[in-house]
Amino acid sequence: MTYTRPTPSTKLLKTGIAFALLTFAAAADLPSTRQAKIPPPRTLRTQHAGAKARKVEGIFDGMGFGQIRKMAARQASEPGHAHMFNGFRLAGDFLHLASFVFLLMQFHHAKNCGGISLKSQELYLLVFLARYMDIFWNFISLYNSIMKLLFIGTTVYIIYMMRVVLRITSTKEPLGLKLSGVIIGTSLILSLLFNDRYPDSTWFGAFVEVSWTFSIYLEALAIIPQMEMLGRAKIVKNLTANYLFALGAYRVFYLLNYAYRFSVDPVSSREFVIKAIAAVVQTLLYAQFFKMYLESKQKGVDADVVMNPKAIV
Repeated sequence: MTYTRPTPSTKLLKTGIAFALLTFAAAADLPSTRQAKIPPPRTLRTQHAGAKARKVEGIFDGMGFGQIRKMAARQASEPGHAHMFNGFRLAGDFLHLASFVFLLMQFHHAKNCGGISLKSQELYLLVFLARYMDIFWNFISLYNSIMKLLFIGTTVYIIYMMRVVLRITSTKEPLGLKLSGVIIGTSLILSLLFNDRYPDSTWFGAFVEVSWTFSIYLEALAIIPQMEMLGRAKIVKNLTANYLFALGAYRVFYLLNYAYRFSVDPVSSREFVIKAIAAVVQTLLYAQFFKMYLESKQKGVDADVVMNPKAIV
């Protein structure tokens, strides 16, 4: 019997399937605190929330996030959003914006979109459209609304650049369509089976909640086409590597944000598990790239990232 070594795309598909099974198995029996439409009971975990909040937020205030955090928190329209704009969240948001900056620098200075997965960008646009449809009726803060518009608008512009302006420089994705279909299908099934909607929601409320859950699952897996492309590359250019590193680091800080808010705010257990497992899976998908990125950057901050030299370009 001959042994066939799994291809990178096969490994990534297995990761997506494992993510689906892990999410459902780990959280299927957790109660949703939204069912009663009241905050969960205050326990020892949350009795000292104020002190812990001030301690952590004080650290980030010293790093320059203080005024932004305080302004956003003042604009929050609901008490449950008291710690939404913490330092971890803000650090993640600005890393996300930095990833856009690196990508657009590559497009405009190098006039090239090679090494960037168009399918991943299109999946990210679907993520933002599904998650931020409430921008028309659910005002939380000016900061929050601006970020939603930035993420949607910038992603639309990136897709336009890749499909129209820089089309001839794009890298082919032979498995892109197949991977996208599997990712969307997996995310949709998960969002229908496990979400955090109210049991007595209207059909529209249920649709919005399932769409939000779908966006969380989809974002965790949307990077897979990009990682499949990296698996075929020998070298990742500096700006592309910086874009991917900032995008991955943003998810790490959001994972810390979820854990922090769960410890200080009345967050639904199901909501926390959905967000946390998705963030963990996405961070793990970046793990190998993070390792290669840090090793390559020891040669200099402008160094390209060397991938497997035996891989096919």
